[in-house]
Amino acid sequence: MPKEDKAAAPHSRGVAFVSEEAAMDRAVRLGARSWVSARPNPPVGCVVLDENGQAVGEGRHIRPGEPHAEVVALNQAGSRAPKSTLVVTLEPCNHHGRTPPCSERILKSGVRRVVYATKDSNPTAEGGATFLRHHGVDVQHTPHEGADRLNAPHLTWCGKGRPHVIAKWAQTQEGHMCPPPNHDRWITGIASRREVHRLRGRVDAILTGLGTVRADDCRLDPRLYPRRQTPLVAVASRNESIPRDTNIRKNAKLTRLTSPTPEEQLSSLAQLGVQVVLLEAGPTLLHAYWQAGLVDEAWVFVGPVGMPNGSGKSPIPDPKERLRLHAQGSATSFGPDHLYRLPIESN
Repeated sequence: MPKEDKAAAPHSRGVAFVSEEAAMDRAVRLGARSWVSARPNPPVGCVVLDENGQAVGEGRHIRPGEPHAEVVALNQAGSRAPKSTLVVTLEPCNHHGRTPPCSERILKSGVRRVVYATKDSNPTAEGGATFLRHHGVDVQHTPHEGADRLNAPHLTWCGKGRPHVIAKWAQTQEGHMCPPPNHDRWITGIASRREVHRLRGRVDAILTGLGTVRADDCRLDPRLYPRRQTPLVAVASRNESIPRDTNIRKNAKLTRLTSPTPEEQLSSLAQLGVQVVLLEAGPTLLHAYWQAGLVDEAWVFVGPVGMPNGSGKSPIPDPKERLRLHAQGSATSFGPDHLYRLPIESN
């Protein structure tokens, strides 16, 4: 999940010269502000550069039904849009939905060149690049890792027909997910837990198993960080109800999933309008999703203390080595803890 801190995205409009690379970085930061509010639409950001490379317009798609990022940026550019370069995080749409096609608006504005980062796999909206090329616009596909991460839930939803699954877990230096019986339950510190709460407040649903509810008496809410929305909390339990005296009952939005397989559970969540799921579960449910190929990205928190007597084998015992082999991931420190964010090939 991208950061949504406005301070991390200084205004670029009016800067004397902005390269296409810098404009794409700016567009990604703009789109990150809409990672929650734009759903179920993609969180698109856009920057317009005039003939001299000056940023004359920028925008983001804030929520469904409101103007797309390209339209906002072109409106800002105004009379300076002709012969400009439009830099956007996702291929411009080419269909009539709640708003007209961005591809037609771009063409009418006299834009000379379009640079987009991620190809749109939505069969309804795709085709903007082809349309613009056919009408003489120079169109270039320039992949960008930040834009791909930004658009990952949209691509999963459109390409695979299911919610995007972020699996989060903490593990010891040895790759154990569960501390020894007489050890403190926490593997990581408060800074890491605050980051988890930040993520919780930006997904549509949090999924766990009944075993985790009983073992940890967890709430799974985003109480340690200002939330962008209140997520649905889903407990997978085929035969037993959620105990009434557990903390998870304190959530305003709570449901039980009786479906026996991960595929059916995701289908049930999709019917509830869930597009992004945070899987916070014990080894049993986590490995079920892992074996089914239904984890799209992993957030692996590694604590600083060794616990050789721990239990629960992690799906990624050595995330540092995996990151070395798959450079499109990232690593961040939260005090003595390390977070590895890793994209996973999924079904």
